[in-house]
Amino acid sequence: MKTSIIIIVALLLNTTLLIAEPLSTIVKDINPLVLLGIELVLLLGYVLNKWLKELHSACAIDLGYLNIFVLKSK
Repeated sequence: MKTSIIIIVALLLNTTLLIAEPLSTIVKDINPLVLLGIELVLLLGYVLNKWLKELHSACAIDLGYLNIFVLKSK
């Protein structure tokens, strides 16, 4: 959970730095809303990936202890 919060804060700080005045000359032709939209899509993808990973681990069926004996008739 700590790593997730650090990644989210890093994404928001990254967006803030891209909108800051010293770096605005580099990205002056790009609309800041486009950059914010990309950051939002990345954040949504991260949350969706994490949710699907937890769902997959919750629905996994462990058949490791299942012993099946097959008897062949003569």
